[in-house]
Amino acid sequence: MADKDKKKRVGPVTFFRQVRAEGNKVTWTTRAETIQATIFVVIMSILIALFLFAADWAINLIVKMITGL
Repeated sequence: MADKDKKKRVGPVTFFRQVRAEGNKVTWTTRAETIQATIFVVIMSILIALFLFAADWAINLIVKMITGL
């Protein structure tokens, strides 16, 4: 039963051939898709940062009004 649980070992050359074969199966994004996704991420990051800044500012203002500081 222990023999069935052992994984087959491969040499480094076979391993890198398998890695290359798997890499060739990947559908890579085009340059335009990558640029579009990057722009989207940057814009969303800025919007989230602005929202968190406004929420922090509003909560700070409310706490100052409640505590009278």
